[in-house]
Amino acid sequence: MGDFFGSRARLKWPSVSALLLILAFCATETASATERNSLSLLPNEDNWPIVTISINGQSTSALIDTGATIAVVDDNLLDTELRDQDAGETKVLGLGGQRTFPLTRVSSIAVGAQSWSGIAAAVNTKDEFPIEQCVLPAALFVSQIIDFDFPNDRVDFYEGYPKFARGKTRSSISYTLKGGLIFIPVRINGVRGEALVDTGASVSFVNPSFAERARGVRRIESEKEMHGADLSRKRIETYNLRDFKMGKFSVSRMSLPVLDSELFHQIGFENEPMMVIGVDYLENFRVQIDQGRKRIVFLH
Repeated sequence: MGDFFGSRARLKWPSVSALLLILAFCATETASATERNSLSLLPNEDNWPIVTISINGQSTSALIDTGATIAVVDDNLLDTELRDQDAGETKVLGLGGQRTFPLTRVSSIAVGAQSWSGIAAAVNTKDEFPIEQCVLPAALFVSQIIDFDFPNDRVDFYEGYPKFARGKTRSSISYTLKGGLIFIPVRINGVRGEALVDTGASVSFVNPSFAERARGVRRIESEKEMHGADLSRKRIETYNLRDFKMGKFSVSRMSLPVLDSELFHQIGFENEPMMVIGVDYLENFRVQIDQGRKRIVFLH
């Protein structure tokens, strides 16, 4: 297949979203949904799946994030009594480390035909989250299929089976859930690893273990400085890698950042090959997440 990883020349590290892990709060919420729901994706320079939502009756935008397990909302959108209520704290694990956010319950969230009440959410009180939008975990949506149609700027939620698209190459891959996050098997230069499918990361990257085992070649002239979710700065090494395979799709050569982050240690991949597949790669596909059967269909 084409060199999808090379489709963007720019790397905007401040725009890489956090991967959210709720560590200290169990919540119950109620939800309602209709059989099919189609939403237009709002234009943005990173091509994130951002949609219009309603929080407590106020219209705003939110990122639908497969790399998040708890919602993040701006405190200005919360009811005063909820905003001031002490509901505890949660640790948010990002690329550079952990930060602590206050927790609350949101009275109502509506996205198209779906709505929830009493949702647990981390509260962004200082506008420090690395994106301007609120964040909704993709797993919050109860529909069996979450269909990210990036080429046509929409996301669909429906029951049944992933829709076919005439003339497209189709690859169906089983995924596993680890800490509520979606992982699929991939290979780089024949080395098998796990890939986190993250619609909240603007740039794909690998951990040092994967880069070393796949015999990547370091590119010192292309190294970047990133601004992580915890507001600290890290120097990022860049490696040339070859023969990336994801199901039926492959890329012969690509250049990827290598990140040694606390993130990998927290989810058990400090010594195992792992990568994050971000929107710079996913945007080339129609990505259909079959939550009932735990499979992802990639159409290109």
